[in-house]
Amino acid sequence: MSHRLKILHIISSWESRVGNELAEFVVRLPSEEFESEICVLAGSKNGSVPDVPTTTLDLRWSFDVSTYLGVRRILRRFRPDVVHTWDDAAQFYGAIHYGSQRVFAEKRDTGVPIGWLQQHVNRKTDRLIVPRKNSALPVAQTVVISPAAVPLPYCEPMPAEELLAKLDFPLVEPSGDYYPVFQPQYDSVRRNYKPIPPRQTPVIIGVVLPLGLEHQILDALWVCETLNHVHLNFHAFFIGDGKDRELFLRSRDRWKLFSRVHFLGNRHDVGRLLPNFDVLLHLSSSAEHSGTILSAMSCGVPVIALETPESQEYILDGTTGILIPSEGDFRFYRRTTAKKLLHLLENVELYQSMKIAAKDRIVKQFNFETAVCQRIHIYREWR
Repeated sequence: MSHRLKILHIISSWESRVGNELAEFVVRLPSEEFESEICVLAGSKNGSVPDVPTTTLDLRWSFDVSTYLGVRRILRRFRPDVVHTWDDAAQFYGAIHYGSQRVFAEKRDTGVPIGWLQQHVNRKTDRLIVPRKNSALPVAQTVVISPAAVPLPYCEPMPAEELLAKLDFPLVEPSGDYYPVFQPQYDSVRRNYKPIPPRQTPVIIGVVLPLGLEHQILDALWVCETLNHVHLNFHAFFIGDGKDRELFLRSRDRWKLFSRVHFLGNRHDVGRLLPNFDVLLHLSSSAEHSGTILSAMSCGVPVIALETPESQEYILDGTTGILIPSEGDFRFYRRTTAKKLLHLLENVELYQSMKIAAKDRIVKQFNFETAVCQRIHIYREWR
């Protein structure tokens, strides 16, 4: 029997954005060809991959001597052929032990300026796996693997009323008739701006982001306030936690959205909640959390996202989702977001076609199985 290639996977924590991707990737590696072990630098010890040995260390700050020694002990015991790091913190701890083993590093955010320390770490790395071409990185070391939607457990979407009951949120009757914004378009001469009865089934809007001002959570709340103003029957779920949670709770209550907007905190069942959303609202410019867009599209959930290099790569505007121009001040893209969201909800044919097109684009362009095969090919090159 030929020697199995030993691979040590290092990740900063299971709670990071790539935790699910690592778990799904490891279980797909052929066991007769590869032997895997996982090192988690910090975080909960609850996360694990079946039948894969996992060691959790106690990282407390950027450079932690105890964590450095912990990684060294694992390297001496396991003696891997390849060290595969899945984020920047993991790359640092994997590269400073550079020796006989090969070091592969996943680089998620290629738009961040590269400092002298990162340049040194990159020189100690054999392969830099990036989602798109980057002229700032050495061409000889760089391998481009397109981002992929991590497979989610199949979950049959449930009616909105059932979902609200499961999460223990009461149904709320709209405070008045709904005033359509686009269908029909208001004509000031004919004065055809007539209210219609509100939707009986609530619209479920999802926001999956850390609760920080830098992720434009206040803008998403403002959009919800606009929807409430036109008496749209909706509920918005904000999944995530962060330093500005209390600020957003006060803003929600000041705008009297407490019965419509729900902060669910960090949850381990995001994959089961995503298919139940009617729309995903993603107004963050951070590349770090753009993978949520792919996950939502893979479930057939239309995405309204701020225009960034990542979202432009994933979304064909008006076909597989909607992009909000990032130029102008916050008032401009707040209004634009509200208008495009209402236009999507009022145009049933566009909404249904967008659901189908989004899912089809993920299958063809951002397939997880394809990304797995590409990484396995890199491993085999170094056998």
